[in-house]
Amino acid sequence: MLKSNGIPWAVFLCFASLAAACGGDDSGPAAPTTGEPEAVTLTGTWAGSFAGQVISSDRVGAELEQSQGSHGERNTSGTWSALVRLPPVPGAPAEVELGGVVTGNATGGTAELLFAIEGFPDYFPEGCGLSVSVSSFDAMTMEATWSTNDQCRPPAVDEGAMTLMRQ
Repeated sequence: MLKSNGIPWAVFLCFASLAAACGGDDSGPAAPTTGEPEAVTLTGTWAGSFAGQVISSDRVGAELEQSQGSHGERNTSGTWSALVRLPPVPGAPAEVELGGVVTGNATGGTAELLFAIEGFPDYFPEGCGLSVSVSSFDAMTMEATWSTNDQCRPPAVDEGAMTLMRQ
């Protein structure tokens, strides 16, 4: 039988309480989890470069936004701009400022986007754009390949690689 002397029980309870208090993480309450990691999106400001055999730019920028589509895809929209170097063509400038709207969608860490080209219609007719296939993106980097679409005509028919960093 146990004696009803309170001191040994008080010491035991004190140590038990201390062990319980020290055994946890004191980073504060944890946020509830859904079991899935938060998806990285293309939403944000991006800057970088693209290069092909014919056209290239070291100054590409894009402002992108994503929204959830009805079938689980993430619709992407925004704008882009670039100072593009052109091949030597009589009467054409060496560089032109281009830009336009961006449309497409992303699934997982990949995306299919169209960078519509507005500006310098003698070289890039209406409907001409860059079909951009994003092979991977994360919180900081977007890697892609691109090709001019069927609306483009020579000498603005090209393909290459693009790398953008989140700003």
